[in-house]
Amino acid sequence: MARKRSEHIIHEDEIEIGPFQLQLMFGPSWKEDIEIAVNSIFCDCGAQTKKLVEYKSYLNDLNDVILKGLCNSCNTIAARYIETGERRGIEKIANKIRRLNKE
Repeated sequence: MARKRSEHIIHEDEIEIGPFQLQLMFGPSWKEDIEIAVNSIFCDCGAQTKKLVEYKSYLNDLNDVILKGLCNSCNTIAARYIETGERRGIEKIANKIRRLNKE
């Protein structure tokens, strides 16, 4: 069986975003959307219930959000990829976030 990495890879096209930027990306339901995402992760540890903890949020070049953190069951790396890039109007919001993060 392949050995799991111990650290996340942060790609060049990914920028770290905070709660305010997540709110811009998801709109009024952002807290519920993130809660669903952190409670529905894949980890091969075999635990019945798992949750993404100690995570950071990233925006990639496809305007998708990636949450990178740890599985609360086995304390190894886990991530959740959220396809937001195809939502209407998201490109404008994502570009604004990129500009603000560069300043």
